[in-house]
Amino acid sequence: MGHSHEHGHSCAHGHGHAASHGRGGRHRKAITTAFFITAGFMLVEFAGGLLTGSMALLSDSMHMLTDAAALGMSFFASRLAGLKPDSSRTFGYRRAEVVAALANAMLLWILSGYMLREVYARFYNPVPVLYGPMIWVAAAGLLANLACAWILHAHSGDNINIRGAFLHVLSDLAGSVAAIIAGVVIYLTGFYRADTIVSLLIIGLILFSSARLLAEAFHILMEGAPRGLSLRALEKELRAIDGVSDVHELHAWSLSSGFNALSAHLVVRDPVKQQAALKAATCGAAAFGIRHSVFQVESEPVENSSCDICIP
Repeated sequence: MGHSHEHGHSCAHGHGHAASHGRGGRHRKAITTAFFITAGFMLVEFAGGLLTGSMALLSDSMHMLTDAAALGMSFFASRLAGLKPDSSRTFGYRRAEVVAALANAMLLWILSGYMLREVYARFYNPVPVLYGPMIWVAAAGLLANLACAWILHAHSGDNINIRGAFLHVLSDLAGSVAAIIAGVVIYLTGFYRADTIVSLLIIGLILFSSARLLAEAFHILMEGAPRGLSLRALEKELRAIDGVSDVHELHAWSLSSGFNALSAHLVVRDPVKQQAALKAATCGAAAFGIRHSVFQVESEPVENSSCDICIP
């Protein structure tokens, strides 16, 4: 029984490596800019909430505080993700971005619990609100959030870390709109509970925006198959390679968003075709968005060969 281990690299590894570093630099710049805008206005909104007595503004400022913390964690994680692999972490620190996204989502849920307690107390004991300054502060917050959302949106599609920060900003943007509406309602009707109702809406937005992020980060940490990748189609592609008679032990996972990995066993009975089959498999996997692939080429099918070959 013959059997060999072969390793497949990306067909354009050097170019992808350089592009990855370029994206990392742009991601960090976007995160840094958004951080300073968010942290600066968080102080303005907090002061505005204290001066006007608005629970909606105070809730939104607390949300912006977590936005700033989330952006800070995102920047730190992005720096870690750019570090080179070493002997103890052979894949590098790419997972740090996923861990940061998970921490961001959990932070939002903790914050929501705290705000619910405050809103409950305020709902039964309404407090007069200075609606004029409240509207102006909320409007300024809306502009600040729009600026952050515009900066982060361009990078949110291919990076879970940036997407986590972007979702923070989106929910905060919606909170600013709701605070403006509450101020207008109080101005027109004198209904002060509108402030606490808006706070509840903000909490709902926080929970909604973070639930999907939490699920995605958990999926990656559980080594789930990359979303959007059809393992059935990929296996069919591998089986169609000249010389490949069987494919088994097929596994795919994500190190972080946009960095997918794959391992599989290929049965190629003809030794002459093994190298060509390996190259075709590596490039075929790359066409499915796989950045790192490892293939074991076997001359005979061996199920679970990683264990079976050790049995005398």
